[in-house]
Amino acid sequence: MKPQTDRKNPAGAPEANGGGRMREPESEIQKQWAAVRRGTEFKLADGRTLRVVSPGSWNRMPGPDFRNAKLDLDGTAFRGDVEIHGKTSDWILHGHGGDPMYGNVVLHVVRRDDTSPGNVAFLPQAAVLVLPDPTENEGENFGFPQAACAAVFAKMTQDELEKFLSDAGTDRLKLRADERLRMMISCGTTKAFLSAAAEQLGVPDNREVFRTLAERLREYSEDELTAHFEALAWGESGLLPDPAADRRLTGDGRALVSALWDEWWPLRKNGGEGFFFKHTCRPLNSPERRLAMLGAIGRTFLPDPCGQLAGILKCGSADLILETIQDRLADGEAFWDAHTSFRSAELRHHAALFGRPRVESLFADVVLPVLAAYAKLMRDDALKTRIFELFRVMPPLPSNLVVRRMQARCLPGRRGAVKGAAAQQGLIHLYKTHCEAQAGDCGACRLYHSFAPGQ
Repeated sequence: MKPQTDRKNPAGAPEANGGGRMREPESEIQKQWAAVRRGTEFKLADGRTLRVVSPGSWNRMPGPDFRNAKLDLDGTAFRGDVEIHGKTSDWILHGHGGDPMYGNVVLHVVRRDDTSPGNVAFLPQAAVLVLPDPTENEGENFGFPQAACAAVFAKMTQDELEKFLSDAGTDRLKLRADERLRMMISCGTTKAFLSAAAEQLGVPDNREVFRTLAERLREYSEDELTAHFEALAWGESGLLPDPAADRRLTGDGRALVSALWDEWWPLRKNGGEGFFFKHTCRPLNSPERRLAMLGAIGRTFLPDPCGQLAGILKCGSADLILETIQDRLADGEAFWDAHTSFRSAELRHHAALFGRPRVESLFADVVLPVLAAYAKLMRDDALKTRIFELFRVMPPLPSNLVVRRMQARCLPGRRGAVKGAAAQQGLIHLYKTHCEAQAGDCGACRLYHSFAPGQ
């Protein structure tokens, strides 16, 4: 359960338990688990020995508190998710039973085990660890650990580190371009571009839903997509209300919905069935606003998105290119600059659908990989060179959890070490390729052993 989401204690403040003692916030137990050092051993209540190889990645989004932990139970290695609670019965209180997001929980970490004959049938089939209270122990097993490679990076000069990370970021861009090239060969450049945009806009909660939506949209012809993309995207998503039945629609929202509905209805193929969007993000990041972004991207750059964007890349500096894309996307978005959904009241303070950070992320995560694939397909060496030049001079993107975690673990004390988008992407590449692949187990990391052979 995430901090500040307990229905009984939404503010995350300590609360009294049945014995009068103040109940510890789950966030404190999460912090303690995150700080468990590699190799720490615990004795479980059933007598088995648990050795922590990696506590996993702290998950701030819906789902288990830690993903992809690497553990050893009586000599048997296994991987999976870890859920943190004050007591074991909180699993039932928080409604995790039957939730598929919690289907890979292999360890239930609690401060108190209140398993009983009456509730055991409703608890997960996972090992239970009663984590010692650090205020009652010396805490010799706890302390925020650094990655093994931190010592190697600490010896690099700023220029050496920047080049290393930028090279890693370039490798990531090449790999993503290869993925987009395979999509282009399969379904064409236009649909490959739209699929890449949809997937990126679904991050983090709704990536799979947006990916499936892109698959459904690929069933339409390119002519249909060019002429009706916004209406098709809204209709197939299931997020388009029925204007004849929805009484909550008012004013401009009803007019917009009616126009989209009338355009989509004669062309519909699936009708938006089978989608379930998570609405766990801030209203300004609602699925409706994300879908409005996708609609605007299609409206702006179809029928030849790769050709149009390749032309924009010739217009000057990275800053001018980003400004040009932002201006073009912002045209015609008055409704979504003022609303979070079709039914919402007008925002007191309008918020641009395409702010500069959003455009920068789209450029780095969608435009550059897709155009790199397009350049390879068209054998356009000049475009390819331009793409990688721009990538290396792009300013830093809005930070995300992976980047912050990698900076804390691998580059402690070097806040200014990651100066551009390429270096940020390099950190993400290292995380995906090594840290995530090995579940944070530095002892099994090929990168670290290439730096320090024999260790």
